[in-house]
Amino acid sequence: MQQYEITEAQKKAFEDNEADFRRLDDQMHGIQEAARARLIDNGWDPGIEGIPCLACPCPDFMADGQLGRCRRGGCGHPFGRHDLPR
Repeated sequence: MQQYEITEAQKKAFEDNEADFRRLDDQMHGIQEAARARLIDNGWDPGIEGIPCLACPCPDFMADGQLGRCRRGGCGHPFGRHDLPR
């Protein structure tokens, strides 16, 4: 990766951005856990290998959809709405 000369203010901005993205990751993980538990509590457990969707009955994420979305017909949800491996 190419190295750039950055100012202290820019370094601080990158550090703040990284901290915000970590908080977003933690929040997304919590939402996925709640969605998974809600589906299981309501009798939905596809019991399959893969990356099933948590927003619809899509059994597995299919890559190469537009803007990182699932290309499986009837789904189309972004990767983050699928049950990502922990």
